[in-house]
Amino acid sequence: MKIIQIVFAIVITTFVSVSHATVIFITEKDDNGDVISLLGADNVNVNGSFYNVRFKDGTCVALFNGCDDAGDFVFNTQADAVAASTALLEKVFVDGVDGEFDNVPNLTNGCVDLRACGVYTPWGFVVGSSDLIELATSFNSDDEIDDRVFSTLRFALVDLDQDTDYTYAVWEAVEVSSPNVAIIMVMGIAGLLVSQRRRKV
Repeated sequence: MKIIQIVFAIVITTFVSVSHATVIFITEKDDNGDVISLLGADNVNVNGSFYNVRFKDGTCVALFNGCDDAGDFVFNTQADAVAASTALLEKVFVDGVDGEFDNVPNLTNGCVDLRACGVYTPWGFVVGSSDLIELATSFNSDDEIDDRVFSTLRFALVDLDQDTDYTYAVWEAVEVSSPNVAIIMVMGIAGLLVSQRRRKV
């Protein structure tokens, strides 16, 4: 009986872990319930940490707290920004029950082009410049073979409201308020063992 309870505790904690890791798509739907826009996603795993992301048009200055310091960005190295952009391609711009976000790039908020959508993740500034930003770009094409991540530059004051092919990814780190899954598992097993010992007494 004790072994069954321990296995049950492990199954429950595994379920908690998996549910926390599931990407939640943030969408806008029409009156028929059909997705007309992918606004962003929650619980996107980037290098083992979870982030929420929203796709927004506008200028870097307007979207990123003035866009005048690398501290305005969630990711501050090219490698981290590339990892975030790769996570978008692998975990958000996918086709499934939530929408055809890979095959139909213009479902992404801020993109109108039917063939492709580029999403910028800013991470720093060109040395010696306060207005030329460095970005990792997640390029989502209607033909999956053309999907890729690349680095590029943009001026902070360029307004993407005027660009039908590109938009910004505005990232936010997810605060982990629940205890670590391993701790939950240990506490659950310890509780079961204590309850078994009390029954025998």
